[in-house]
Amino acid sequence: MYALRSLSKLVWGANEGAETFKLASGVLYEERPGAKVARKCIYKDSELCIRKTSTPYQYQLVAIRALEEGEDLSDSLDDERSFLIGIELKFTPTTFEGAHGFRWNDVGESTYEFIVDESVTKSVREAFAMAVARCAWERKHRREYTEADAGEVKEIMDRAEDEELERLLDSVKLDDADIEAAVGPMSPVKSRPVDPEVAAAAAAPIAPPTFDLPTEPAEMADGEITVSALGELYMFDAPSGEFVQVAKEVALTVVEVGKYEYYMNVASNDRSFTSQVIEPEMNAVFNHDHGSLIWNYFDQNRAYSFSMVTVDAKHYEALHQGMTRAAYETLNQESWNKATVASQDYILDAYEEDVDMLPEPEMWASDEEDEEYEEEEEVEEEDDEEEDEEEDEESDKDEDEESDEDEIDKIFNRAPGSQGVKTSREVETESESESESESESESEDESEGESGAESGAGADTGSGAAKNSKLAVGYKHGRSFVVRGSRIGVFRHTDGDEIVFDTSINHVDDTRGREFTPSTMMLHEQDSALVLQDAQRPNELFKMDLEYGKVVEEWRVHEDVPTVAVAPTTKYAQMTGDRTLVGLSHNMLYRIDPRLRDNMIVQDQQQAYVTKSHFTTAAATESGAVAVGSAKGEIRLFDRLGVRAKTVLPALGEPILGIDVTSDGRYVVATCKTYLLLVDTKLPDDANGRTGFMKAFPQAQKPAPKRLQLKPEHVVYMGAPISFTPAKFNQAPDAQGSEKTIVTSTGPFVVTWNLRRVLGTGRGDAYHIKQYQDTVVADNFRFGQDRSIVVTLPNDVQSVKRSQLAKPTRESLMIRSSGSLL
Repeated sequence: MYALRSLSKLVWGANEGAETFKLASGVLYEERPGAKVARKCIYKDSELCIRKTSTPYQYQLVAIRALEEGEDLSDSLDDERSFLIGIELKFTPTTFEGAHGFRWNDVGESTYEFIVDESVTKSVREAFAMAVARCAWERKHRREYTEADAGEVKEIMDRAEDEELERLLDSVKLDDADIEAAVGPMSPVKSRPVDPEVAAAAAAPIAPPTFDLPTEPAEMADGEITVSALGELYMFDAPSGEFVQVAKEVALTVVEVGKYEYYMNVASNDRSFTSQVIEPEMNAVFNHDHGSLIWNYFDQNRAYSFSMVTVDAKHYEALHQGMTRAAYETLNQESWNKATVASQDYILDAYEEDVDMLPEPEMWASDEEDEEYEEEEEVEEEDDEEEDEEEDEESDKDEDEESDEDEIDKIFNRAPGSQGVKTSREVETESESESESESESESEDESEGESGAESGAGADTGSGAAKNSKLAVGYKHGRSFVVRGSRIGVFRHTDGDEIVFDTSINHVDDTRGREFTPSTMMLHEQDSALVLQDAQRPNELFKMDLEYGKVVEEWRVHEDVPTVAVAPTTKYAQMTGDRTLVGLSHNMLYRIDPRLRDNMIVQDQQQAYVTKSHFTTAAATESGAVAVGSAKGEIRLFDRLGVRAKTVLPALGEPILGIDVTSDGRYVVATCKTYLLLVDTKLPDDANGRTGFMKAFPQAQKPAPKRLQLKPEHVVYMGAPISFTPAKFNQAPDAQGSEKTIVTSTGPFVVTWNLRRVLGTGRGDAYHIKQYQDTVVADNFRFGQDRSIVVTLPNDVQSVKRSQLAKPTRESLMIRSSGSLL
């Protein structure tokens, strides 16, 4: 009783407007029947309090959101929710996933829950519930609660709990669809708009399939069904290039087999089709307009692509939300309900096609210019077809004589005695004597559109087992650099957008003569140096002077801070004499200044996080703003070094393997294993045109992300799961805002996206592609343009014209060495 009296005084003895009785830590949820997300987390970190109003005998129940990282009060457009306390509030205790809290009704159709932190004791929860009931009694009777009979206040609480029990009993019902899905027969499938790719097959009578379905699962995953949906099932037929209907009526269920472990089962009354773990390799694509889900399924022999078209919008929304929730919980190992409403919407948008983004910059080329460029590409492709055939014939002859790797090692070992890279003075001197023979060679090769260097970066010392691994494209002297074991190959770009082997640095040693294989390589100080890192010594960096071809400085960055990644301080810092660079540890972003002794981290330009942020990669804009990706999948946007992030974009769950940003900071592309995430950072309705680097996004206006991914049916031809290399924008230092193309690779395929087309159509699957005979290990545009791409293979380095990349077809995607699988 003493506790109750003390708590009561806090409420009834306070001035109006004061948050006097608080539950200091909890999560606020909103339940909205029929909405896109039926249960949403409104405030992930918040407090619940009773507030006295200026009207006698009236009180408010107020949930107040805690501010997020990088956010100030001026950014908080939705930082609290208030509810007038009365009997109609129906304030009752509740539980959610074993945690205690309270539930109440709003004046509309929504219901709210506040789940308190486990540190809040039972006695405090009971006291808070009693306080709310007393506020409701006072509003009803317009008298002080001390005048109430002993049982009147408790009666308000008991009545609300009885009504809550009736609501729970009424909610335990099975609708016809659930019953029919479980025991059959199923109801007829309703007509709805169908993707054009499957429309023809849907209209025709079903004949026995002429292709092989995957082997029927020996058993279906068993567990708690979290979502179920009904629809038609199609499978992609590789020989015909079309989706063919395989079942008119199937049930797709998401099953939780363990904590944060989900399977997807697909079955009809006649047979089971798949039972597979929900993971990124599924390459799932949702389409709201068609009410469909397309995904990949892999067995030991081949890849498949299925499409399910749901019976109606209700089933589609359930499937979209349920699958997204399962994928999120699997990857993040935490409950979906812990994500805020804005984060949930962000994630749901990312998993769906045709998400609207802000309009592209006006300075970009017109549609007519794009069309003219495409016409030029088509003409070049036609001219190259016959020449490509001749190249293939010559390549076959070369393979008969000797393997690529042996040829590479031969020429690599013929490298000049001096290991230094030619300076601009040497280039000018030699160019006169080489101009005649070089121009003849270029005129012959220029029409081919693709050139292979005479060698790769060379083999590891004596072993011949090393492969090419890293690529750095220079802006000066037309040079690119490729790591191969403990060697670095130097390649020269010609005026015809070709690439030829120039020289090599045969031994990468530290200043003490210890040989190592660079795990990181970055051009620095006007391309006069390379910054290298040895994975075995993460606290150190090495500066290689390219004129001498050897390491001349060792930088002990910090005794206790291992550096996991480095980046230029600005987008084009490699073109300047800036000696500093950006460094990342797992939980810190900082500036590295090699001129400092002992500790090279600039103290007032570092930002550390107490929790493990698992930073993995960083990239800078032209002004020095920095985008940082993490292994959790979060993207942080910093306006400068030494401060907390202005914006934190929610994690989808997959690690960020690479990140790049346009020079003006408008667009960020983050690379995950099976997709790229394109984010427009421009703040909506901002009169000054600011981005998320400069100011935090409003809580309810996170940017709409766009997933760039390969179509699941194309993956069938490719025959293997996707694994992207870090994607890059083309570099355009002389024309701000002109980055228009993205390049990446997976397996033996180089892939590009036209940024304008992605933004204009909302489609992330409009890409061009080219296949190579071997796995592409690294790729990037030649500096300053997007006309040609440097492609690094395990034993070769080539330059390919972007016009040679074509729209994906069965012929261009079929893996040559394993085409028999299809």
